[in-house]
Amino acid sequence: MVNGWLTSDHAAYVAAEVVEAGGAHELLIDTGFGGFLYIPEDHDFHVGLVVRVERSDRARRLKHHDPDGYEATIVWFGAPQRVSILSGPSGCDSLLGMELLEGCRIELDRVNAEVRLEKL
Repeated sequence: MVNGWLTSDHAAYVAAEVVEAGGAHELLIDTGFGGFLYIPEDHDFHVGLVVRVERSDRARRLKHHDPDGYEATIVWFGAPQRVSILSGPSGCDSLLGMELLEGCRIELDRVNAEVRLEKL
């Protein structure tokens, strides 16, 4: 089971270790995001990530339209898993998307402000 928390405005967060980044990172659960992880470019752990997609100079200038692609290993339900990471504009939340939630039950406990993910 993976445990997380609800904020006062009911946003659901969990923490997951990104191996190449050397620690756990807070991730907002986003059921509208179909990928694995989305990390803003202002988070300093991008240094250890493997670039997955090479982009043209024009695409680099248009980052908000064409995010960088990376790969990393995260610890998910106690086991390492290789995932794709999109990186985009600074100032956004880090997101955990539906690819990692495949086969999971999500429980949001508003009374205790807890999030519980169970692998089915």
